[in-house]
Amino acid sequence: MSDPRTPHQNGAAPWGEPVPQRGMQPHPEQLGSPAHPQSPYAEPQYPQHYAGATTGQHAGPHTPVSGQQRVPVDRAHPPARRRTSSKPLPEPPAGLAVGTTVAACCLLFVELAGLAILVFTGGRGEELGINIGLGIRIDPNGATVALLFALAAYVAAGIWLQASRAFAEAWNPAARFAHGRAWTWLGWLVPVANFWVPFRVVRDIRGAVLPDGQRRVALGLWWPFWLLSGLRVFTSSDQDVEIIVRSVAVVALTVAFIHWVRIVRETTAAQEKAAGFA
Repeated sequence: MSDPRTPHQNGAAPWGEPVPQRGMQPHPEQLGSPAHPQSPYAEPQYPQHYAGATTGQHAGPHTPVSGQQRVPVDRAHPPARRRTSSKPLPEPPAGLAVGTTVAACCLLFVELAGLAILVFTGGRGEELGINIGLGIRIDPNGATVALLFALAAYVAAGIWLQASRAFAEAWNPAARFAHGRAWTWLGWLVPVANFWVPFRVVRDIRGAVLPDGQRRVALGLWWPFWLLSGLRVFTSSDQDVEIIVRSVAVVALTVAFIHWVRIVRETTAAQEKAAGFA
């Protein structure tokens, strides 16, 4: 039995000192000493430019404060950039839309007047003709006046469709067109092709600026009546037959005119909305 007053033997604790636990040194070194440089209780060594700073606070505007990094609001949620097209958006052809509507209205009025003259004069409209010289005589019941107004309506509609296509291509570059730009004019004149090309031109132009769910006017009602109105150029030796045929043609032209005005207005409204005017 060892004397408690003597120094400890075989790792035993001296008299009056606690017995060291397993895995612990009987006399640990002082915290932060060279023997324990990685001690969690050691005083951290800061760089020279942080000298004098308190714990948890660093110098500099972009360093964390109190253990949390503060990010400016404008950098955390940057504003979304709006996609801008490289091609400038032209102005909607609202004035040309009014022009084509007026020209179509004048054509309808001339056709109605010609039918009225045919009915009330019994085909003697040539007696009411006006001589403008050079052997040219304008018959109010003939095809001369109607042809002039039809040409004016064709020019007005062609200009409006051309401007509307330019707007549609700038607004919706992904839009597809069944025919080239030249067919905006040629589609009404080329035989056989004029039975469906103008319909496709109007359909593609309107579809490029107006989604399917927002279309209120059916092109299927406008185009068949427009084709049927071509009977107004029919002439016959039988006066009664000619009156009946031209009456049907004028009625069809009236229905086609109403739907044409609605198509122009609907397309123009979509163009103005796309341009931010409405």
